[in-house]
Amino acid sequence: MLDFQNYKSIYIEWLDSKGITSAWEYLDEVEPLTPCTCKSIGYLIDDNEKYKTIVQTLSDTQLIGRMSIPTCSILKIVEIRGMP
Repeated sequence: MLDFQNYKSIYIEWLDSKGITSAWEYLDEVEPLTPCTCKSIGYLIDDNEKYKTIVQTLSDTQLIGRMSIPTCSILKIVEIRGMP
């Protein structure tokens, strides 16, 4: 059985890659394709120097919505207090 008390609830902002173009483009018409800032909320289940793994939903025996974010891409992490 998973113990919710062992995992922090967090809000995390992180920088992600943005798109791959699918059609030919003229060099003189190319507009910037800047990375995007993503915002996620979840339970922090793995916290190490290289990456942080959060999960969207936990049950007594299972989890769903697991995602690892490279530490170098993280802009901000805030613990959400008062949540199990």
